[in-house]
Amino acid sequence: MINFEIFGYSVDYRLNGRYIGSVTIEKPDRDKMGYYGKKIETLTKDLVLKNKKYKKGTIVTTECYPLCGKYIGTRKEKLSAIYNSRIGYER
Repeated sequence: MINFEIFGYSVDYRLNGRYIGSVTIEKPDRDKMGYYGKKIETLTKDLVLKNKKYKKGTIVTTECYPLCGKYIGTRKEKLSAIYNSRIGYER
């Protein structure tokens, strides 16, 4: 059940556990998102992230996350979802 507009997907790159940057893509490149969809990959071509070049053959870890926008639904549904998401904090 997706309650938000999805604008695209962000693939985060890590080298030796350290975040080095991300790339935005239109369609997901894997079935599982986030930590559970983590992959260890070898770069097939040179990659430039944050003005730094990573050479072909570098081993990186990637994670894919959806980029969400506004809530889809009526105002009443939105307020209900917000209230229900906070129930665990108020107990």
